[in-house]
Amino acid sequence: MANKQLAEWDKELNQLHERNGDLGLEVQNLKEELATVTSDRPESKKSVPTVAEFPEPADLLNQLKARRKKSGASLADMEAVLEILSYLEEQD
Repeated sequence: MANKQLAEWDKELNQLHERNGDLGLEVQNLKEELATVTSDRPESKKSVPTVAEFPEPADLLNQLKARRKKSGASLADMEAVLEILSYLEEQD
């Protein structure tokens, strides 16, 4: 009885190993297919982060003054703001 039970378990184990191997191969094939498909898609290339281009401090100050006529910001303030933004961008 014990030998028969062991033989059945051995058979089931072999079937599970075969199934696992088949699934592993299928996963590998799907990974390769996904890599091929995503490398061809333009939207996946657009998702790569790019470096932001900030305006010149004087231009930024002029834009601010146009929107907020009574703003007390100076050109030095705009330079400091752009420096902070550049630093924060580098941290990402």
